[in-house]
This record gives sequence, C-alpha cells and structure tokens, in this order.
Amino acid sequence: MKMAKGKDCFFAHKVWVTMRDGIKLATTVYLPLKGGPHPAVLVRTAYNRIGFYDPFFVKNNIALVTQDCRGRYESGGNFYPFVNEPDDGFDTLQWIGKQPWCNGKIGMFGDSYLAATQLLVAPLQNKFLKVINPRFMAADCWKHAYYCDGAFSLALSWSWLCFETATKISHAVAMPLLDVKQFLKSLPIINMDERSGAGVVPYFRDYVSHCKFGKFWHLLRLSDKYDYFKIPVLLTAGWYDNYAAEAVNMFTGLQKANTNESIKKQHRLIIGPWTHGINYSTTLGELDFGPEAEKERDSTQRWLNCILKNKPATDFQKAPIRIFVMGKNYWRDEQEWPLKRTCYTYFYLRTGRRLDAKPPATEESPDCYVYDPENPVPTCGGNHSVGPYNPGLYDFVKPGPYDQHSIEQRNDVLIYTSRILARDIEITGHVKLFLYASSSAKDTDFVARLTDVYPDRRSINITEGILRVRFRKNIWGKPELLVPDKIYLFEIDMQVTSNVFMAGHKIRLQITSSNFPLWDRNLNTGNNPATDTRYIKARQTIFHSPKYPSALLLPIIPY
Repeated sequence: MKMAKGKDCFFAHKVWVTMRDGIKLATTVYLPLKGGPHPAVLVRTAYNRIGFYDPFFVKNNIALVTQDCRGRYESGGNFYPFVNEPDDGFDTLQWIGKQPWCNGKIGMFGDSYLAATQLLVAPLQNKFLKVINPRFMAADCWKHAYYCDGAFSLALSWSWLCFETATKISHAVAMPLLDVKQFLKSLPIINMDERSGAGVVPYFRDYVSHCKFGKFWHLLRLSDKYDYFKIPVLLTAGWYDNYAAEAVNMFTGLQKANTNESIKKQHRLIIGPWTHGINYSTTLGELDFGPEAEKERDSTQRWLNCILKNKPATDFQKAPIRIFVMGKNYWRDEQEWPLKRTCYTYFYLRTGRRLDAKPPATEESPDCYVYDPENPVPTCGGNHSVGPYNPGLYDFVKPGPYDQHSIEQRNDVLIYTSRILARDIEITGHVKLFLYASSSAKDTDFVARLTDVYPDRRSINITEGILRVRFRKNIWGKPELLVPDKIYLFEIDMQVTSNVFMAGHKIRLQITSSNFPLWDRNLNTGNNPATDTRYIKARQTIFHSPKYPSALLLPIIPY
C-alpha cells in the first residue's frame, strides 16, 4: 500500500478493496503517526469519500477509513440504494480488521445514507465491528422515510433518487434548471424521472410503484432484526428531522430485543434541536435555541473514542437518553422512553375552533373544508430532511420551525387553539390525534400539525403527521378505500417532540389534507397514486361531539 506522509497522518490514496463478487471499492486510509496497531473508524458514503477526513481520529490514535459505496464516485459496480450495503460493508470490515495497522476493533458513524450502511451491516455480526453511531436515519423505510403512513415522500425522494444518486456523481445542481415548484405538480409521478431530464431511474420507479408494504419494503426493514444487534449503538436524531420517531423506536426496540444486559445498558440516544444533521448554528428556521444548543456537537467523536478504547458507555454519557427540551432550551438526561412520569392528556376539539381539556357534553356542529389537489397547502417548515444539498428545492421547502400564520389563513386549514396557558406545560413524547372525520372521496389524506402560539401571535410548528386514509387500519396491511361520507376514526401519528409551551402561550392544532411538495398530493380518486393523472376535490368533515370526540393526545410531563 503506497503511503504519503501528511501533516496529521500517513495518507494512502486510492486503495481498492475487493468485494466477494470482484467489484473494487475506492477507499482512503488515514493512519495515526504513532505506531499501531490501532482501532479504526469506517465511513461508507454515497457522497464522495473525499472530504470525510476528521483529524480527531488520527490525533487520538484511531485509524480512519473512508469509502465510496458501490457505483458511486470512484468505486466500481452499479448503485442501487441499500441492497449491496450489507455484504459490501461486511467485506470491507473484514479487510480492515485483517490489516496490520488495525487492532481488530472497528466503529462506524455517519448521517442519513451513511447511517443506513451501518444499520444494514450490523445484524450480520462481523467480529471486527464493535460500535456504531447511525445518525438521522430510519429503520423502516416504508413506515417513515420514502413513505409516511402511506403518503409518498415526493420532494426528497425525487431529488435524492433522480439527481443525487442517479449517476456516479451527484448532480443535484441541475435541479434549479427546472421550475421545481411547478414541475412537482406534474403527473403522473411514475415517470417524473424521465420528464425531469434524469432519464429512466429504475429505483425511483420501484419506490413510486411499490406504494404499499410488501416484500420490496420488507427487505429494507430493520425493526424485526434488532435481536441481531450485538454491539453498543448511539442513535442521534433531531426534533425537526424526518426520523426522530424512528430513532426513538429503534432505541426502545434495541433495548427490548437485546438479551445481553451488558450491551443493552450501553445503548445511547441523543435528540437535539436539529434537522437532518447536527446544526452548527444555534438558529434553526425562525428560532434561536440559545447557547445550550451548541453542546453535543462532538458526541460522535467522544462516543467512538470511548467504546473503541474499552471504556464503559457511562464515561460517554451516564444516562441512556439525552434530549434537548425546546422552549426552555436546555439538555436533560432521561432513563427510559416513554418517560415514566408522563401524564397522557386529551385535548378535545370543540366548537368555536377550541382545544379544551373537557370533552363535548352536547351536540356540536362539525367543521368542514374542501381539499383541492390543484391548490394544495404548501410545505412551510416542518420535521423533514430536505436541505441545502437539494438546490432549487430547499429554496421553498426548508425544514425547521417557522411561523404558520400564512398557512392558517387558508380556507382548507382548520385550527383549534387552547386558552392562554397560566403555567408552563411540557410535552415530551409521542403525540397523536384521534380524529373522527368523513370525506366525500374514496381516499384522501389528513395532515395534523402541533404549533406553539406565542403572545405576539406567531404560530410556530413543533411536530406533525400525515395519514393516507386507505391505510387507516394497518399501514403494513392491505389498503382499504373509504365509503364516501361515512364517519371513521383516524389515528394520526404526529411523531415525537420535547417542547415547553410557556405561560402566556397557547397550544394549537392544525388539520388539513396536504403538505406539498413534502408529501405527494392525494388525488382523492382511490386509484393507483403512481400512475393516476386525474384528481377531484374532496369535502372533509371533522366531528366533535359526545359520540365522536375527536381529541389530541399530548404526553405532558409534570413539574
């Protein structure tokens, strides 16, 4: 292996690691100046291994290995998301573990797709892999990634699959050449790849056409493999990312499935005031989370250094969970999830667009609006993964907290608001909406959003959810269309959060039927959403009465 001495390390460029089928993956090795063997950290990326150098590792006597995934940048083979990462990751770990400069202990870290490369290889139990830190990624791509409770993640999936990964080198810079906002309204969805100039992208069409759970999505499902994770895992998430609830579910799933008490006690979870990546500013969207938000930016380095040097996880973080409590803007350690002291409290939808702790005692007139797919409610901030790496899209689909005033003025958005709070109320945990509603359509969507209303009338989004109602019974099962105008109970998963609604503020619920282009529009026809080109308006009716007590369920933490 040809070596060149650098300032902080010995640098080996263009090391080709051969996979079991003969494909060679471009790999870079950074070695500490001091003699080895050393523990190693592996980063496998679809976004160009050059640029992932972090001097922390070599300065702390840890080798750093970065690698282009199959079919990306300098690596050979063809890229298809996720399918080759288990075997390619395993073979790479084998290669590293047998090098004379490696002491047989390897860790991995990375965001998003880099997190997936860890989650997919970990269940194979490679003997050299000792610790991982998957950040900002889902365990179930059907439940909450490329789909969310049945709705297709249009903006991000189209951008990522057709522009960032459709060729060897990312070319998302081509997106601004389109009128992205207008293009995303074009139909059908199935051939948006070709119409946008990306050519036919097989995996985009596969993702779009597999619009219900089945064998295709089961291959990417990790929640039934948690008992195969035999190493400590640090899960990192952001309240304003797409995957905060996924991180929580992974953490609780790993703890429940692991029979090795020693490993179980080492798992850790950190959720910060971030979107799809650790924020290196205290500001996100229209909020400044203060100086405390600057902490935990070095958590990955501290975690890997701790476990690879045979130190207990308590040296990294004493409690298994650390969360950033928004509103009061500070970090807090917790012992379990959900928090044992949680008081689950219903806030009922009431006449006069109120949220009230008391359920309706007498009949109340329902509320109605018309959802028109031609004029969908635009995405305004939110808990999602679009970023500056999506030029042309990020301009109008930014994640994070934003004032919802313009959204709430629309005729197709209902708002229900509490009284002015006399005291601080903390909400930490899963938020759900139990909605009694009917639609004039065979299929439609319901979107629910929790906001924090400030004394100056700003309505800042906190967390949200969407349900494609054909999946109301079971998102894993067979979809079932509605009987028009029949009243149903819909349970909408509004994900997780931790926020203190301060005294003088109000709690607000938004209900609508679109969040576009973050999620695809439900065309209300009940036809195949991948190929449908026809749409109709839907009249939506929201009920709140003794018989149909629609309610928001909030996980309140008592002080």
